[in-house]
Amino acid sequence: MAERKEIARREESPPEARRRRRAMVPAVDVYETEEGVILAADMPGVGPDSLDLRIEDNVLYLRGQIKEVPGEEVRPDYVEVRSREYFRAFTLGPEFDQEKIEASIKHGVLRVFIPKLETEKPKKIEIKVAS
Repeated sequence: MAERKEIARREESPPEARRRRRAMVPAVDVYETEEGVILAADMPGVGPDSLDLRIEDNVLYLRGQIKEVPGEEVRPDYVEVRSREYFRAFTLGPEFDQEKIEASIKHGVLRVFIPKLETEKPKKIEIKVAS
């Protein structure tokens, strides 16, 4: 893996930033393989039915709503998590195949695989023995 592929945190425009000000920013680990990039985002309390993952204009948006665990009738005595929403955005470079992105969520960890285009993947050259 010679050079880093372009996947960057996207700075939001002022209207979007104001609208999402109360959202929490999930911690995200990024791993690069020969096949693509893996994002692992910590989003506890978010399930597949309350997750919105989309691409618009080469930007990958992660949004997740935290489900109320105890129910509406229970009032907390102490709260550290004030927001009920996660939000994060990443700009994708042209070397990624946006049509083949895969995502799964398990135990509050969102895993997104963003494959590289075939032309961007390293290729092994076979060496033949000359006779």
